[in-house]
Amino acid sequence: MREKIFNGIGIGLLALCFVVALTRIVLMNKGRTDDGRKQITLRLAHWQLENGPREAFEEMAKAYMKLNPHIRIEQIAIPERIYPNWLITQLVGETAPDLIEIGIGMTDELLARYFVPITPLVNQPNPHNRGTPLEKTPLRETFFDGMEGGYNQNLFEYYTAPISGVTIRMYYNLELLEAITGSRTLPRTYEELVSLCEKTRAYAEENQAPIVPIAGSRYNGPMLMNLLFSSQTQKLSERIVPPGLLEADPITAAGAYLRDQWDVETPEVRSGLELMRDVGQYMQPGFIQLMRDDATLLFVQKRAVMICSGSWDATSIRLQSGFDLGVGRIPFPSRDNPKYGKYTEGGLSEAGTNAGLGFGLTRNGPHQKEALDFLLFLASQRANQIWTDVSGWIPSVIGTRAGKEVEPFLPQAEGYLRGLQITIGGGFADTTRVFNTNFHLLVSPLGGVDAFTNAIRGQYPETLVSDLHRYVRTQRTLVQRGDTQLGALSWMASRQGENRILQQRFDTFLQADSFNQQQFYRARLLVEQEKSPQP
Repeated sequence: MREKIFNGIGIGLLALCFVVALTRIVLMNKGRTDDGRKQITLRLAHWQLENGPREAFEEMAKAYMKLNPHIRIEQIAIPERIYPNWLITQLVGETAPDLIEIGIGMTDELLARYFVPITPLVNQPNPHNRGTPLEKTPLRETFFDGMEGGYNQNLFEYYTAPISGVTIRMYYNLELLEAITGSRTLPRTYEELVSLCEKTRAYAEENQAPIVPIAGSRYNGPMLMNLLFSSQTQKLSERIVPPGLLEADPITAAGAYLRDQWDVETPEVRSGLELMRDVGQYMQPGFIQLMRDDATLLFVQKRAVMICSGSWDATSIRLQSGFDLGVGRIPFPSRDNPKYGKYTEGGLSEAGTNAGLGFGLTRNGPHQKEALDFLLFLASQRANQIWTDVSGWIPSVIGTRAGKEVEPFLPQAEGYLRGLQITIGGGFADTTRVFNTNFHLLVSPLGGVDAFTNAIRGQYPETLVSDLHRYVRTQRTLVQRGDTQLGALSWMASRQGENRILQQRFDTFLQADSFNQQQFYRARLLVEQEKSPQP
C-alpha cells in the first residue's frame, strides 16, 4: 500500500514538471513574433486627456507597430491634477514608463537625474524622414521653431522633440452670434468685441436668458486678460528695453521697476489693469473661483457666446458643442480706441511661438534603444501628419499639412511684440503670487483698479527684490555648472581632432552658457545696485 502511494506521488510530480516545462515553452513562444524576435512593450505616459491626443497617439502607435511587429505601444493617460505626484513616484520608484511627457511637475533636477538627453542626435537627419523632403535635414531644423521647445537652457541639453504647436484663440457660438447680431461675422477689433458683449447683455435681459458674453474661469479668464494687458505696456517696454533686446525680459522689467521707470501706478500699467477689469465684467460672476471645465461646460451648454482658450481645446470644444463653431484671433484695442489706444502699438504677433508636447526618454527604461527609435518616429513628418489629422492640433514639423479645422490656429506673424507683464514671469514666483492672491479685488464688482493697486503696492517691491535675489542664486549655480561642462567639452574637442558632432555641441553649449552668464551678471548688477524700494 505504501509503495503504491509513493509511486502515485512520483507520477504526480513527473506530470507537474511536464506541465510547468510545457507552459514555459508556450509562454516563451508567445513572447516572440513569427520571425523569432522577442515581443517588446513600450509605455508612453502623458496628461493630455482632451479629445484628440489619445486617439492620435493610438494611430501613430499603430503605424509604428506595423513597421515593427515585435513592438507593442501602451499608452498611459494620467489626469493633470495628479500628474506631478504620479511622476515623482514613478521616477523614484524606478517604475517609470519608457517615454514620459515633459512639462507639468518636471524640474531640472528630475530631467538631469532620470532622463537621457537626445542632444547627440539633433544635428543628424531623422531616419524616419527617409523618402520625404526632410530626408537629409538635421533633426533640429525639421521643426518650425528650430526645436527650441525641446531645449533646456539650464541644462544645456535637448531632452525632447516636441510634436505640436500651441496658440490662444477666441471660440464663438455662431448660432448665438447670429441670433444676437443678425450676422455670423466674428469681431476683429476690441471695439467690435465690446459691442458684441453689450448686445449679448441686452439680448439676455430682453429674452430672460441665462447667457453671458464670455465664459470665464481661473484658467482661461486670466489667459485672455493678461494678453490684453500686455497690449497696453507695449510702448512702455519700448522705452525700457536696452539695445540688443527685443522684449522686456524679467531682468529688464525688474531693473526698470527698481529704477522707478514703472510701478503699479504708471499710466500704462493702470490702463492695462483697467482693460483687464473691463473684460472681466463680461464674464460670469465668480468666474475666478471656477475651474477650466466649468467654463467649457458653460460654453457648450449655449450659455455663453465666447470662450478664450488654447488650440489644445479645439477638438474637445468642437465635439462637445452642438452648434456651429467659429474661431478667431483675440481682438486687441486699436490705436484709434478713445480709451485704450494711447499706449498700444496694436495686436500681438505670434512669430515667436514655440512647439511643445514632447516626451523624454527615461534612464531606467528596459528598452531604451526601441524607445528612442519610437521617439524619433513621433518627431517625423509622417507621424506629425497623423498627429494633426487625428488630434486637430497644430503640427510642429515643417511640411506637415494643416487641415481646414487646424488652419485658424496656425501662428500668425502679423502684429507687434507684447509688452511687459506685471507678474514679470521667468521664475519671479513671489510677484506672481502677490498678483494672483489679490486678483479677485481687480475683477470683483465691488473692487476695482484702486482696490487692487492699494493691496499690492506695499507687497510688490519686497517680493520683487526677493525674486531677484533668488534668480541670482539660481543663475550663479547654472554658470558654475556650465563652466565645468564647457571646460570638459573644450578638452574633449582638443583631443579628438575634427569631430563635427562634438564641435556643433560645443558651439550650442557655448551660446547657451553665454546667455546664462549674461543673465547672471545683469541680475547681480541689479542686486548690487539695489536700493530700498518705498511703497
